[in-house]
Amino acid sequence: MNFVLICIDTLRYDHLSCHGNNWIKTPNLEAFAQESVIFDNAYVGSYATIPHRTDVMKGSFGTPLHPWLPLGFDDPRLPEVLGKAGWATALICDTPHLINGAHGFDHPFHAWHFERGSEVDRHIIDDYGPDRDDKYSKHYSKHVRACTLPQYVRNNRDRRLEEDWSSPRTFKAAGDFVEMNTRREKFFLWVDTFATHEPWEPPEHYVALYDDPQFDPNCKLMGWEPLEMLSPDELRHVKAHYAGEVTMLDHNLGRFLDRLANSGRDRDTVVIVTTDHGINLGAHGIMGKTGTLYEQIAHEVMIVRAPGARPGRRSGIVQPADIMPTILELAEVDVPEECQGRSFASMITGEHDDGRKVAVSGVAINVAGAEKGELVVQDQRWCLIDRTDPSQRELYDKESDRAEVHNVIHQHPQEAERLHRMLTDFLNEHAAHNALVEWFQTGVKGNTSDYRHVPDYLKNFQHYWKGSLNVDVHKY
Repeated sequence: MNFVLICIDTLRYDHLSCHGNNWIKTPNLEAFAQESVIFDNAYVGSYATIPHRTDVMKGSFGTPLHPWLPLGFDDPRLPEVLGKAGWATALICDTPHLINGAHGFDHPFHAWHFERGSEVDRHIIDDYGPDRDDKYSKHYSKHVRACTLPQYVRNNRDRRLEEDWSSPRTFKAAGDFVEMNTRREKFFLWVDTFATHEPWEPPEHYVALYDDPQFDPNCKLMGWEPLEMLSPDELRHVKAHYAGEVTMLDHNLGRFLDRLANSGRDRDTVVIVTTDHGINLGAHGIMGKTGTLYEQIAHEVMIVRAPGARPGRRSGIVQPADIMPTILELAEVDVPEECQGRSFASMITGEHDDGRKVAVSGVAINVAGAEKGELVVQDQRWCLIDRTDPSQRELYDKESDRAEVHNVIHQHPQEAERLHRMLTDFLNEHAAHNALVEWFQTGVKGNTSDYRHVPDYLKNFQHYWKGSLNVDVHKY
């Protein structure tokens, strides 16, 4: 049995036709979903990009969630466990954070391949300048304007054909891997694409499917714009760019699936298509991924095609940490004791549909330094935005309010209290610091004198995209 894990950054679950979307073209994912098991209740664990992938790599949530830190060498990692059991393992990616800045997601694999150029990938430095100065870019955040935008422009100013975009190149490289390993008995391939992460600037023929690509020839709208600046027509145009990214992803993922089928290896390969999180496109007054993990961000895509599995929908709750034990069970490889995830292999085969009782999602809280704490806990119907200030908690009934617009905590206090207890149980089960548990239980933070958010050996770790080079990035 082979395994292909396709992780897509910032893909909203409700932008796929298999989840009810009727205006964005995703024919290849629709065809794939019809042959697959679709999980309707897959939710974020550790947020965002690197914490999510740490969940998957280690099959664990952390204590209780993983911060954004390098992968490290402590717990067993999925590709290492499979490698020791006889699988050839490879990572093919264009997600810059996996490789840039010593994050270390390459080292557990036998081989890795990185397609350069996505967003902040520190790929090129030249003296042309950022060459993006219009009424929108002046209002990008300081971080985007100083660091992200100049690097993105340098990396991609010479793109002309679709094949020049990093995501199509990533899926081509993944197809090449399959062709080069058709005789191999067992392989595990992790394909990780930044495809639908902002900035949204797909080739114009994809934007034209949803809006006039020359909406404003003098300005570019790519998802970095402050929401309050955008007129309804401009917001529609931003959404068209995002939709174009989704359709380009679908097209190139479809090409990869065709090559897998043409090789004959689709018959003995489990393919998992998932995402790390979604994004807000104006809901809750938010453009982007900052703030609370409402449904638009926390709900993940999880679609699995497996030989012999019964296609259909599953309602059980699953999370990213569950992917590792699931793959290992399907591979008939022992799951390391360190794994906190729970296998959903029996849900894939159709034997059961009994996932987790609740999903817990959030950014790892720096207990010593944070002024407030927030985590999301939800079951199939109810979602509690739990906060260390009890008066600020929110409850949503997803059965009648999937968009999570109407806070019903005063109408259903018993449901909020039930989910709150399940959250504190989760914190205790995952070795959360006593101060954090006490904070959520009482609203008062306990003693943090022995708390360490970052291990001592990483105390000088810095995110590589924060302009640490001694270069005037505004000028060059």
